[in-house]
Parts: sequence; structure tokens; C-alpha cells
Amino acid sequence: MKTMTKMIALALVAVMLLVSLVSCGSAFNKIKKNFEDAGYTYQSEDANGDNTAKTITAELEEGNLDCTVHVFKGEDKGMFGADVYAMVLEFKSDKELAKAFSEEGSETLKGMIKDAQESEYVRDNCVLIALTITQQDEMKEIFNK
Repeated sequence: MKTMTKMIALALVAVMLLVSLVSCGSAFNKIKKNFEDAGYTYQSEDANGDNTAKTITAELEEGNLDCTVHVFKGEDKGMFGADVYAMVLEFKSDKELAKAFSEEGSETLKGMIKDAQESEYVRDNCVLIALTITQQDEMKEIFNK
């Protein structure tokens, strides 16, 4: 009986450890799926050459922050039908994200997002930069699904 109890306890600990390891991953895969489901296409870089994106990435590189930049391209459903862009910054960890908003981080990023802890633009270790202002609310909704 004692052996069976120990085996069950060990199995429960193993399951809890596995669940905690799986939940520690980046939110980016879910965010990417949300954008693709909404009709956006994933691009390796911003074809528009947006200055905001270049400024932020340069500042992050200057601060030696480990960050991957992802760009999504969509189509404006308004009367102009122009392309819209969303940039998602995926940090290596929550620690790197916090560092990006600290003294050594990006001034442009800190200026865009006043309170990272309460912002709809921050999800786990990812930050949304809406490069097309007219679609900003839609992008926030997609990002936070």
C-alpha cells in the first residue's frame, strides 16, 4: 500500500512538473495563429521600411537585448484598401522584456507603452507595435485573444 501511494505521488509530481514546463513557453505561437486567422500574413521583415520599427530594433540591439522581431501584413478593410502592418517583439524571457522597459531599454518603446504591466500591448514576453494606427484597436484585439 505504501509503495502504491509513493508511486501515485511521484506520478502527480511528474505531471505537475510537465504542466509547469509547458506553460512557461512564449505566447508568440498563439499570437501568430491569431493574426493568421484574422487574415494577416507573416513576413520576415517590414516591407514598408517603417522608421518606428527600425528605431526600436536599433535601440534594443544597442542595449544588448535578446529580441526577435516579427512582422504581420494585413489589408485595410476600409475605403483605401492599403496594406497594414503589425510588429510583434518577442523577447527571450520575461526578464529581457522587463530590461527593455528599464533604464537600458528602448526610449521609443517606453514612450509608446507607458505602463508595461497594465498595457494591452504586452502579453507574456511579447510586445505589440501597431505600425498602422488606423487598425490599432483591431490589432490589440487579435494580439490579446
